[in-house]
Amino acid sequence: MRAIPPTMNDLAYADLNLNALKREAICKNKRVVVKGTSFRLLSLLVINANNIVSRQSIFKDVWGFNFDPGTKRIEVQLNYLRKTLRLLGSTAVIETHRGKGLRLVEHS
Repeated sequence: MRAIPPTMNDLAYADLNLNALKREAICKNKRVVVKGTSFRLLSLLVINANNIVSRQSIFKDVWGFNFDPGTKRIEVQLNYLRKTLRLLGSTAVIETHRGKGLRLVEHS
């Protein structure tokens, strides 16, 4: 699993483009500002597209601390990101793999 590089400005997967300087998600000429933690999580999923990213890795790379099984932090961000991807009309979809983690894939 690859972590988020601190100097990466632009990321892309499928029809989704991320601009780290503006914290924007761009798809089909639509732009949405994605703030803070949500942008870090989406960036991590784009960098690791088509691979399952464990919850432990997400906590470490996005929040900077170890996994807390009692928290709903990931779910809150995940709901927001799924709505954002639908709003943009992106073919990129975040899948949940129970007991394993999350994966960004392209659905046509």
